[in-house]
Formats: sequence, structure tokens, C-alpha cells
Amino acid sequence: MESPVDSYLTTSSSYLADDEMTTVEDGGSPVVHNQSATESMDQSATVNEEKMNNKMDEESVDDGVGHAEHKDNGNACYLKGDYRGAIAHYTLAIETARSDLNDELTDEETKELKTLLASYYSNRAAAFTMILKHDEAITDCDSAIEHNPDFFKAFTRKAKILTTKGDLDGALKTFSLALVRDPNNAKTIKDKDEVLEVKQRFQNATNLIKKHRDSGGTHPGAQRDAKQALALIEIILSPCRAWKEAMLLKVEALNNLARFEEAYALTTKLIRLGMGNQNTELVLLRAESLFAIGQIDDAITHLRQVIGFDPDHARAKVILRTLRTLAKKKAEGDVAYKARDFEKAMAEYSLALEMCPCPPRESASYRAKVLFNRASSHAALRNHNEVIDDCTEAIQLDNEYTKAYKRRAASLLIIGGKEECEKATRDYEKALKLAKTDEEKEDIEKKIRSAQVQLKRASRKDFYKILGVTRDATDAEIKKSYRKKALKWHPDRHGNSTEEQKKKAEETFRDVNLAYEVLSDPQKKQRYDEGVEEQDLDNPHARPGGHDMGGHGGIDPNVLFQMFMQQQGGMGGMGGSGRNSFHFG
Repeated sequence: MESPVDSYLTTSSSYLADDEMTTVEDGGSPVVHNQSATESMDQSATVNEEKMNNKMDEESVDDGVGHAEHKDNGNACYLKGDYRGAIAHYTLAIETARSDLNDELTDEETKELKTLLASYYSNRAAAFTMILKHDEAITDCDSAIEHNPDFFKAFTRKAKILTTKGDLDGALKTFSLALVRDPNNAKTIKDKDEVLEVKQRFQNATNLIKKHRDSGGTHPGAQRDAKQALALIEIILSPCRAWKEAMLLKVEALNNLARFEEAYALTTKLIRLGMGNQNTELVLLRAESLFAIGQIDDAITHLRQVIGFDPDHARAKVILRTLRTLAKKKAEGDVAYKARDFEKAMAEYSLALEMCPCPPRESASYRAKVLFNRASSHAALRNHNEVIDDCTEAIQLDNEYTKAYKRRAASLLIIGGKEECEKATRDYEKALKLAKTDEEKEDIEKKIRSAQVQLKRASRKDFYKILGVTRDATDAEIKKSYRKKALKWHPDRHGNSTEEQKKKAEETFRDVNLAYEVLSDPQKKQRYDEGVEEQDLDNPHARPGGHDMGGHGGIDPNVLFQMFMQQQGGMGGMGGSGRNSFHFG
């Protein structure tokens, strides 16, 4: 007869019964203890144990502790969740009972002792399952069946452990053997049917994964199939939580859905569970996950490992060759960037992007990094619209890419304009949420304040926009643009225009000269960039948003223009003095 612990371990997802008091096992699955079963301990088992122990008390030469007492100690440890302690006590019970088997026992006594011994093995198997030692548990179930071939509980327990490991054929066979002993057991019939359903689900999931693999994820409904495959695998892993092959299939399903971080974490778990680095499929899937999250060097190392185990692995060889070339191009871009050869860096990064072997979503993190590097090259060349485009694409691939938000915001502010300033502020606010250090947060907060100042200024006169230059324009570019604008809008060039056109030319000419006066003066330019009001730019004590002392005096636009033209060596056909004294021949 089995002891009380055997009554505790039946199963929906674990091994336990329906009248339940729940605790948690090492692996996180529910463990339910049947309290009523403890109180209604099988009396015949107790009588048999007492009978055998009395006989052994008379004949034994040991310390007097019988196997029944060791079993009781094991049960007590089990109920407290001390499974390793329970295993130790059950082991003592087993050893003591085995030592009591001898030729002096009658056939009936031998049968009774073997029945008890079988229950001890079964109890130890239950404890082994709680610490996820499934192989040891199966061995104990086999020992229990060997000592008591009609031990129904040992068969069902073994079948459930086999199900947990994913040995579905073995589980079905063992359930059938149990049903030979109790053909009408409804619970066992249901458990066997559920294993058949799991087997069918696994086949369906395998077919969906293979379809995705064969088409490269390009067949119609690929995403739907990938989601369905993952859903099936999740259902399968509920009763089969130690099935490594199902977990490996889940890795591929996660990769197919671009959930690469989860896939990589699961490959790590499988290695720890003993699947081993020599499983080429595991290592290959791990390499693909690593590449997708941007770890190309680690991916290459894993691919070399696959080829080391299987030199003819065609898929690994193709991916390795591509990633090596890809890594080389990116490295050449990095070298060119550090050497300040930004045009070459930009070209190399572009080639690397073109060579990515997977659809963008399957190499998202790596592509995002290369796009950001190319954006940095564009920024060095002051191609700010291209910077914004590359950073936008990088953010679409990785919406937590802090550097890309900051880089895009900087270029938006350089382009200027109210809309750009608003976008830049939002980018900095997003980056602030993603920032990890206090120093980084402080820096971003400062940038947000600067962006807000520029946003406020964007609704007023924008001297950079008036001159047609960006905020990172050099002195030479500011001078060149001023000369072009001043010549274009000089009132003398609009003498034959309508009154409305003349008025517009005069106002624009005045704005152009005012813009140049500010932007050509380093101190005024700095105060303007800090957000000081236009009328306070001559005041060194003025602060953003205030008027403080004094006002903006300014220089007569014609005088400024004359001074500028004299510094540039003069312009033919222009001379004289006065408000509109410059003439074009």
C-alpha cells in the first residue's frame, strides 16, 4: 500500500490532487497538498508497517529505527516543503526496508515488505519531481513498479513525469499500462487523452515553424502563423514544462516574432538545463538572436562554434560569411569616422545597411546602431535633414534608443522653426524618461530648457532663418549669406517696383541687416541663442525672458551694409551715403 504522500501528488499541471492546500515548488509550478488524505492514512499500510517492524525489532541488530519511522520523517519534511530532507529520509526508509528483505521472511511477509518498499520509492519520486530531478524520479517509479507490478499510482506518476519531460510516446505507453490495472479510471483516461492532444498541438506548431523557416518568413500570413505557433507552444509547455525540444521550438517562434531578447534568454535557460553547446540548432538560434540584438561579434563566435561541430552546416556557413562581411564594413566605417573622413564613413555604413541579410525587423538593433552611426556622419557634415531621417528610422527599429532621440533633437533645433523646436522638445523628454544616470538626466534637462527657449523664440524673428543659415553656420557662411540677401533686398534694386514691393524690400533689408548685426557679433549671438529678447541684446546683463536695463540700440542698416561692403573690398557701381544711397549700375 502507498503512504500518505502518494495521495498528495496528482495533477493538472503538476502532480497533485483536487482537495488542496497550495504551496510552490522550486520550478514555480503549483504544488497542492491533500490535507484530508493525510488524515485518512491507509490503515492497512500502517498495520503492515507495524507488523513488519515488530518482527524486525526482534531480529534486527541496528539502532532500532525502522523504515516506517524514516518514512514518517520524510512525509513531515515533504509537507514543510523540505524536499531534499524528505529525499534523505525516504532513502533511509528504502535502505532499511531493503536490508530487511531476507530468506527468513515468509512469502506473505516478503510481499508486504515489497509493497511498502514500492511506496517509499514512489514517495521519493514525488520529492525528486519537486526539485526538478525528473530522471531520478522516473528511476524511482521503475523501482516501485519492480517491487509491486500492480502499483497503479507508480504507473500514473511515471506517465506524468514523462509528460513533463516531453516523452509523449513513453507517457502514453505508461498510461496504457496503468489502465490495464484499472481500466475504468476516469482521471487516467482523461490524462492520456490530454497527452494525445499535446502531441497533436506539437505537430501543428512544428509545421507552422517549418513553413516560416522554408519561406524565410515571407509567405502570406507569416506573422499570424508565427503567433499561432507560439500560442500552441505555450499551451504545450504548461503540462510539459521540462520539454527541452518544445522550448527550443519556442526560441525559433520568438525569433520569428522579433522577440529576440526573450529568445536569447530562453537559449541561456536551455544551456543551463543541460541541452549543451553541442546542439547545433540551439547555438544557431542563439547566434541569430545575438545578431538581432546588435551583438554581431558574439553571433559570429557562435556561428563558428556551429561549423566546428558540423563543418557542412550550410545555413550557418552562409550566415557567417555574410556577418563577417557586414562586420568588416561597419568597422571600416568606424575607422573612417574616427579619422574624420565622414564621407567615407557614411558610404561604408550605407553598404553595411544594404548587406543586412535579414528583413529590417529581424536585425532591428544592429540596423539601428548602423543608422545612428551614419546619422552621426551626416551631423558632422551638417546634413541635418539626413540626420533626422536616419535617426527616425533607427527609433522605429528601437524605440528606446536614447542616443537617437538626442541626436535627432539636436538636428531639429539646428534647423529651427516652431514645429522643429516642438519635436525636439518631445525627443528630449522621451530621452529623459530613458536616461539611466543622474548625470545624463541633468544634461538632458538642460537641453530641454534650451529647446523651450528656442521654441519661444521661434514665434518671433528668427535671425538664422532671415539669413537663410542653420544654427551651426560658420562666420564665413553667415557673411556670405548676408551679402547675398543684402544685395537682393537693397532698396535701390527695387526702385521700379510697386509701393507694396518697395515696402517689403525695405523691411526685409532692415531685418537682414539686424540679423547680421547680431549673428556676426559673438557676444550678441550668444545672448540671442540663450533666449535674450531682441531689444536687450546690447545689454550684457540681460537674461532670457527679461528686459533688464537698457535697450537694443542697433546700427542703421545702410551704415552696416556700407561698412560690410568696405570690408569686403567694395562693390562696383555702389557708392554714396545716406539712407538709400547705394546704387546698382
